[in-house]
Amino acid sequence: MSVSMGKSQTETRSVELCLEQGLHLRVCSLLVSIVTPFDGSVKISHQDRTADATSMFELLQLVALKGAVLEIEANGNDPTSVIDQIEEVLSGKREY
Repeated sequence: MSVSMGKSQTETRSVELCLEQGLHLRVCSLLVSIVTPFDGSVKISHQDRTADATSMFELLQLVALKGAVLEIEANGNDPTSVIDQIEEVLSGKREY
C-alpha cells in the first residue's frame, strides 16, 4: 500500500523471510547498504519489535527466523524501489 504526502510517500509491505538461516549478520549488512542511500526512512517489524533498517544492531534484535513475516515500511522518495530491493534479499532472490 502506498500513501502520498506531498513529495514524500509511504509504502508498507509484508514479506516472508525465506532465508534458511533467517535474518543473520551478512543479510543485515546487505539491508543496511541498500537502505542507507535511500532518501527517507525504512523500518522493519517482526512481532512486537521494530528496527530502523539503517541499524545493524536493531535488525539483529528482530531475531527473525525462516518463515517469519516481516512488515516493511518506507517513507520518502520512491519507497517502492527500496522495498523491492529489500524483498529480493529476504525472499532469497538476491545473493548476499
